[in-house]
Amino acid sequence: MMDGLWVTIMDMGIALAIALLLPIVLLVVWMKRNRGIKMSPFWAGAAVFVIFSLFLEQILHYFVLIRPSELSEFVNGNQWAFVLYGSLAAGVFEETGRFLAFKTVLRNKKERENAITYGIGHGGIESILVVGVSMASSMIMILTVRSLGGVDGYVALVPENTKDVVRAAVESLLLTPSYYFVLAGIERIATIIFHIALSVFVFSAARNSAKWYFYPLAIFIHMFLDIFAVLYQRDVLGSLVVTEMMIAAITALTAYSAYRIYQGMPESEN
Repeated sequence: MMDGLWVTIMDMGIALAIALLLPIVLLVVWMKRNRGIKMSPFWAGAAVFVIFSLFLEQILHYFVLIRPSELSEFVNGNQWAFVLYGSLAAGVFEETGRFLAFKTVLRNKKERENAITYGIGHGGIESILVVGVSMASSMIMILTVRSLGGVDGYVALVPENTKDVVRAAVESLLLTPSYYFVLAGIERIATIIFHIALSVFVFSAARNSAKWYFYPLAIFIHMFLDIFAVLYQRDVLGSLVVTEMMIAAITALTAYSAYRIYQGMPESEN
């Protein structure tokens, strides 16, 4: 009979498997169906996420949210300012990164298939680094807690000045309903689809000057989706299930629109 910890570990394992394997499976299937396309857009997508989201965006967050100032006090103290800033920053950095990639390092990759390849790389590396690494470290923590006989045994190993922080983090993790971790894995499916869809929007904008408006539209769509995630983070939306349903609905509409755009593209944009 599995105890509660093993159920949690199993659900984390499901999320970890999705986060790590889905990008690989998508890439393999896509490459097999489109023989001859190059891997460079995949690597460009991964690099753009790391540079623009994990590096440049975090620098802005430091100045706007972390460094003590009147601006940080205002944004952190005002619910809607935080929501709008957080969602807009993600949209601007990631979609601008996409646009610049298609205009520079991928400027000679004119075939429409490269938009999909790029999207798999962008969404895939986010899945691996954000959810995959988090789930792996959380599983290790829970297994360690279990092997040491509980939270007290785990906390006893850390320095005295960090015991309270570590205890709070471990107890919060243990109190998280296990199905939340499965939802995190399912969310990765929607998120990768969302990144592929927005890559189609931005690819079209970068390749066809008449479609320039798809770039700011991608920023707006990205921002709109992230509003719900930030609202949940700020406890304005109390239900994770409702939040994920909203994200899934926006993703479905965006993916359908991207499909129509993709079908309307020439096989190689001018």
